[in-house]
Amino acid sequence: MNRTTLISVVIALGSLGLAIWMRPVEIAAVAYEDTGTPLFPSFSDPAQASSLEVTSWDDTAARVTNFKVEQKAGRWVIPSHNDYPADGTERMGKAAASFIDVKKDVLRSERSEDHAQFGVEDPSDPNAKGRGQRITIKDAAGTVLVDIILGKKLDDKEGFFYVRLPDQKRVYASKIDVDISTNFTDWIEKDLLKIEQDSITQFLSDSYKVDEAQGKVTERDPLLLKREPDPSKPDDKEGMWVIGEGSTGVDGKELDSFKIRQILSGVDRLQIVGVRPRPEQLTLQALQSKGFFVTPDGRRLFGNEGEVKAITEDGVVYTLYFGEITLDSGLALTAGSEDGSKPAEAKPDEEKKDANRYMFVDVAYDPASDRTINPAGPPPDEPEGLKRAKQLQARFDKWFYVISDASFKQIRKDKAEFFKDASPGSGPTAPTTPAAPVKPAKPAKPAEKKPAAP
Repeated sequence: MNRTTLISVVIALGSLGLAIWMRPVEIAAVAYEDTGTPLFPSFSDPAQASSLEVTSWDDTAARVTNFKVEQKAGRWVIPSHNDYPADGTERMGKAAASFIDVKKDVLRSERSEDHAQFGVEDPSDPNAKGRGQRITIKDAAGTVLVDIILGKKLDDKEGFFYVRLPDQKRVYASKIDVDISTNFTDWIEKDLLKIEQDSITQFLSDSYKVDEAQGKVTERDPLLLKREPDPSKPDDKEGMWVIGEGSTGVDGKELDSFKIRQILSGVDRLQIVGVRPRPEQLTLQALQSKGFFVTPDGRRLFGNEGEVKAITEDGVVYTLYFGEITLDSGLALTAGSEDGSKPAEAKPDEEKKDANRYMFVDVAYDPASDRTINPAGPPPDEPEGLKRAKQLQARFDKWFYVISDASFKQIRKDKAEFFKDASPGSGPTAPTTPAAPVKPAKPAKPAEKKPAAP
């Protein structure tokens, strides 16, 4: 073999080797040792959970929001809402159970550059473009049981979410049945007033208005109603409603029992949409900022949109004062402005149909209205109604409430709305029996002397 032929053979063999080396081959997928393992292997009992914190990003307000529920001194509270009492045992159990046995099912990425795409960036990162929801669960000792950033849902896998542990780059697709609510009203006691519609024996509606510019109360025409036995239906426990002493009816009209039942149902089922802490020492500013006003002697409270009283058979007197509207939304609605700024105000021409409203609740006890005491027997040392009134007042003394516009409109009615056209032979709308006048519930006395008010 001459030199030229030898060089040609070497070149040919080199080309063949290069071709073999460059041919396409299937690369085996890297098997990670943690794929298919639990996200939180040491968390197995929902009862361990003692606190839940959810951090999110509010696109509308362009800020980070935080919702937290925890157990303090044996009771559940909502720290993000000034420790308002929570009905948290069952809901916390469901929330905690969402992360038990959840696995790192599929690895999707190891690159931090992909976090935005999967929606697993930290919600508190000001530069993030694909923020997730960070969920942290701890036990009573403060040990972290769950800490995860929950991202987008997978389009091609039902029940799967992209998830990331906050201190790691890896993004997994995991199957999670998430049962976590950050809705304030989902965590609180639904029965705010602890009142039963059938226990209400007297109802006073006073739909006045407060002229703040002149410091006057206008359009006062209170209507007192009293539940009495129906002579035509002696076995009917519901009885009949009549106009109480000191109130007048409407000419040509009679009481609309159906409408009265609707209003009382609204009182019974009243639910709140937000709370604000009420200072221990009430000030004029704290009251007026929410639409509540007092007389100069501090003994009489007014709401700028009127009030109602519901008196129960055990003598407990609930007084609901209706104040100013609030146009806040989100966390600002449920918990108040975090920065202490003045709540959003309505413009004169702004639609108010969806506006929520402040409400002040006062509870007192009126022995003259207590039908549970046997007048022929010895008076009790402390009537049950008085005990209940004290318990309720201790609860309501701590808060201003925010109710929905729908609840406000169901309860607060103009006088004419209690009546309908009189049927033939119905007779006058005057009371059939005299009703004892109802003493107004005394509000918490403000801490300082008040200037002239309505």
